[in-house]
Amino acid sequence: MYLRQKHISICLVCVLAQLAAVRLACSAAAADEPDAAIKVAPPDGAGFKLFETQVRPLLVEHCYECHGPDVGDGEGGLRLDSRHAILHGGKSGPAIVPADPATSLLILAVKHDGAVAMPPKRKLAQREIDSLADWVRIGAPWPGDETPASPGPTGTDAQPAGDTWDEQARSFWAFQLPRRTEPPAVAASTWSGTPVDRFIRASLDAAGLAPAPRADKRTLLRRVTLDLIGIPPTREELNAFLQDNSSDAFARVVDRLLASPLYGERWGRHWLDVVRYADSNGMDDNLAYSDAWRYRDYVIAAFNADRPFDRFIHEQLAGDLLASDEPARRDELTIATGFLSIGPKMLAEDDPQKQQLDIVDEQIDTTCRVFMGLTMGCVRCHDHKFDPLSMADYYGLAGIFKSTRTMLSYRVDSKWNATGLGSPEAAFRVADLEQIIDRHDNALVNGNTGAMTADERGAHTKLLEAARQEYASLPKAMAVAEGTGEDQAILLRGNHLTRGPVVSRRFPTILAGTEQPAIGRDRSGRLELAHWLTTPDHPLTARVIVNRVWRWHFGRGLVRTVDNFGRLGEVPSHPELLDWLATTFMADGWSLKQLHRHMLLTETYQMARDWNEHAAQVDPENRLLWHRARQRMEPEIIRDSLLAVSGELDRTAGGTLLVTTPFQNLGLGGLARKPELYQSNRRSVYLPVLRSALYDVFQAFDFPDPATMNGDRATTTVASQALFMLNHELVEKSAARLADAMLAQATASDNDRFDLLAQTVLGRAAVDDDCHDWQMFLTRYESVPSLQTATAEQRRRAAWQGLCRALLASNEFVYLP
Repeated sequence: MYLRQKHISICLVCVLAQLAAVRLACSAAAADEPDAAIKVAPPDGAGFKLFETQVRPLLVEHCYECHGPDVGDGEGGLRLDSRHAILHGGKSGPAIVPADPATSLLILAVKHDGAVAMPPKRKLAQREIDSLADWVRIGAPWPGDETPASPGPTGTDAQPAGDTWDEQARSFWAFQLPRRTEPPAVAASTWSGTPVDRFIRASLDAAGLAPAPRADKRTLLRRVTLDLIGIPPTREELNAFLQDNSSDAFARVVDRLLASPLYGERWGRHWLDVVRYADSNGMDDNLAYSDAWRYRDYVIAAFNADRPFDRFIHEQLAGDLLASDEPARRDELTIATGFLSIGPKMLAEDDPQKQQLDIVDEQIDTTCRVFMGLTMGCVRCHDHKFDPLSMADYYGLAGIFKSTRTMLSYRVDSKWNATGLGSPEAAFRVADLEQIIDRHDNALVNGNTGAMTADERGAHTKLLEAARQEYASLPKAMAVAEGTGEDQAILLRGNHLTRGPVVSRRFPTILAGTEQPAIGRDRSGRLELAHWLTTPDHPLTARVIVNRVWRWHFGRGLVRTVDNFGRLGEVPSHPELLDWLATTFMADGWSLKQLHRHMLLTETYQMARDWNEHAAQVDPENRLLWHRARQRMEPEIIRDSLLAVSGELDRTAGGTLLVTTPFQNLGLGGLARKPELYQSNRRSVYLPVLRSALYDVFQAFDFPDPATMNGDRATTTVASQALFMLNHELVEKSAARLADAMLAQATASDNDRFDLLAQTVLGRAAVDDDCHDWQMFLTRYESVPSLQTATAEQRRRAAWQGLCRALLASNEFVYLP
């Protein structure tokens, strides 16, 4: 959303005039016909992406006040809203020299290298200056650069020309229905058992590559257990699997893990990444989302119950509109709509219209990326530059979410909507209390408190506090509800002060066509949206979720840009396999557990990590899956595994560990950063996720930003992670408990303890080299000078604790096998 803000009061062209002397000579022909004189490389997707995500927003925010599309020829004859205009320049000549930022007047101006610095009130951030310079350096690519970008449809017609997309737009792979292709025949008999394997093996054969052999049983059990439930297998589970020589032994392990309640906690966490779950608002006021945990528990329960994914979508977008005669089920459906409520909100916004539209924008962007893998955020201001998505498409969806009640009010101290649970009476009482809280809060915050007597202010405060206490005691959920059904006008360049034609509530025409049923004023359209997303002829929804599941199992998606299936995203590495999985998923009743089976019971999943130099030369990124990719545990799995192997993991399910009152500001008094919030030994999925104040364990190992949806966690490798595993209190305590457990084996020899330790921590037996090296480690550790004043028992315990800490910090423990 690129909204204009008034940061410039002095015309930029003045700076350009004063800096003209320092610009290197450019030919006269370049000034008259700039495009003809410029020789730069053709723009690519990365260049366009840089422009759309970093450069265009910067120009709109800082330059359009004087040099944008609303100022005619621009002050001094300079316009900055098209590449042609920038190259032609104003009275001082071209504003940029493509491929040469050092002599570009625009870059000199923003670097404050001239007599007058622009913007005048503050210098741009260095990253913004660097983005502009990088853009100029690569030739200043600008999609549709021959004319200024259109702000959207013009005239009175509410349906834009973009509704009639050309054949090239419609032919893009992601907008075609998934086609069910028969798996190819392959010569390898061991790879012909499952359709997935046949697709993978055919691609390997075509490239002249051979797959890695199957991993051993110990490796497979550790891999699939960490993958499905997020903690290592126990020694008993390992021994039972090693002794089971039946042909379906691994399949029965998969079924056992899918039936475990721990499965929903592990895979529910994946979904919480995607829906930007958090227990606080973040943004300007980091207020506690005291009831967000109910949505988290709903997600975990839905995964455990194998809720059909199409139904899962319906519930999250429109659960309050789905009928149920059972009170508990009605509550569950209401809680599900927390999907639309738990996003971050700018609560101190003093423009109520902008605040509402910003919340709608966040809901649109999240919904489209979560379910369709389409980026719609930029379409608030202009037609999408790469994908066939128009501003009318955006505002057709905006009408749906604007017709939904997310907030009680829109003002500086606005509060989100909640629904009482348990009975109709509770729902009514919560609604009553919300009105009481809103009335007294508004009087104290926005009223004329100076004209109030002390008794009047005291009465408002007392009644407000009493209402808040009762409100906190009632069971309720962050949830949306139906508002007043209304269509939304297009807002030119996303500015709510410049209204265009009204667009009927509808879905993107590239997917839904132009002949769509009207959505009545008696409803928002959320239920219609949910049903449309899950129709069999929707090309994206099934593809997006099966690709995410593949990514979580194999480390990379078949489409590597898991949140972007548009033209800036990558094309599938195995398109026929992606379509086979999508069509099979729908045919299986949208069952995620059955989808797991299709992926896990394959030779592809069960491959070893063996290295092959020839294969690495042919396919260095392992896109053809010739071996098992290396994957590090996520921070939640590292923490849970540390607690599990040390015998300290608390498996209590559900509920909240964040003890706060509704609307409590977690920034006051540093509450959000108090370590006692995370002292529990329960699974990490139940720890508070606070925006702007993440738990340090989560931060250390690339937990995603909960302010935005993320279906593809990054993995960094930095020195602080190794230091964390050697020094953090969590690792220290786990190592101490594990060492005590090993030493408690009173009748065992050290070699027996080594074997027990290896099976507990690494999921394998200790080999002779392990026993030799670990014994040397203990001997040398006990002899260090700093321990010589300790007793023999203390030295031995310290040495064992050091050994346990070293194994817990090892790659063999931290990485999936």
